Amino acid sequence: MQIVHGQVSLKFAVLFTICAVVAYNEVFSFLVSSWQWPKLPSAYEDDLRVLFVADPQLVGLRDEPPVIGIINRWDADKYLQFGFFYTVGYVRPDVVVFLGDLLDEGSIASDDEYMSYIYRFRNVFRMPPAVSSVFISGDNDVGGEGFDAKLQQKVDRFAKHFELSTSGNYTMGVSSIKHVDFQKISVDYGEHILQSKTDLFSDIRAHSKARFRIICNHMPLLNRLPLEVSKIIDILQPHLIVTAHTHLFQLYRCKDCRPWESSPNVKKVQSARIGKAVDLQNIPRPLSLNLSDASQLYELVIPTCSYRMGVSNMGYAAAVISRNGQMKFDILWLPSRYRQLALYVVILLLVAFRYFLSCLIKYFKILISLN
Repeated sequence: MQIVHGQVSLKFAVLFTICAVVAYNEVFSFLVSSWQWPKLPSAYEDDLRVLFVADPQLVGLRDEPPVIGIINRWDADKYLQFGFFYTVGYVRPDVVVFLGDLLDEGSIASDDEYMSYIYRFRNVFRMPPAVSSVFISGDNDVGGEGFDAKLQQKVDRFAKHFELSTSGNYTMGVSSIKHVDFQKISVDYGEHILQSKTDLFSDIRAHSKARFRIICNHMPLLNRLPLEVSKIIDILQPHLIVTAHTHLFQLYRCKDCRPWESSPNVKKVQSARIGKAVDLQNIPRPLSLNLSDASQLYELVIPTCSYRMGVSNMGYAAAVISRNGQMKFDILWLPSRYRQLALYVVILLLVAFRYFLSCLIKYFKILISLN
């Protein structure tokens, strides 16, 4: 009787452990991660609270095996959905800025596939009422990297389903929310700034009426050659640049990138406009930036929020921008999905080993009884 009771207790312990691990991994791990998120400033009516979302890259239909693909899409979508839910509740944003590569196969998708991705995207990133949204296209959405050409029909399709549905004031590539203009551009690596794009930048600048201007581009800017970005900066005159694409959190600073404010009567040499990476290890968190500081221009590169991008750290980014330009910023890091999956593998191996051991013991008992 004791053996039977012991077996029942062991089975219950195993079942309880499995249930506890599943509950923690799938739900409570996000809550535990949120306990370590930085404390944001108290909400004032004039402050602008921003949530940045980079490179979610919803898993597509073409590059995944049929059966495994269903599981991968479900798991990746669920991870994104839970992370977004918790960060929105924590930040309480006025605006959510999506920095491109929303869809992994958006650029190569058929119209039917694209519509299925749109449906999934809306289900994963459920926007609260009265929260504005800003959408930037990435190379996975419209092409522009490698042999995947950026075609006008891809750009138009993205605009139809994302940019045209943006809440807030949308004019000539500008989304104006409170005291900030989000200048939405799309400049890929190595792209020559033609006259047509220069005219577009001029229109964007003319329609940027807010006190502060933030360039939003998918691919980073300040890590390029100065001549590649000088036109963009000179025309748009940003107070901050926010980008994505690398899947990593990076910070660049340029001390000669705002000549129109720091020295309006002196023409800065374009070759001097070099963005230098800032060592994030020695900077107090959350980051404190002053958008009114004319002596330097910062670029924030936002990490991916998807565990599928092959990096060890995933997260969303939060910023609180006051009316005088004081900005608090930090990354809201998410739990490691690969560690969770590895834990599942370990548990399955332990359960399989216990089952194998149980069968082995029964087999030897039968042999002993026969002898």
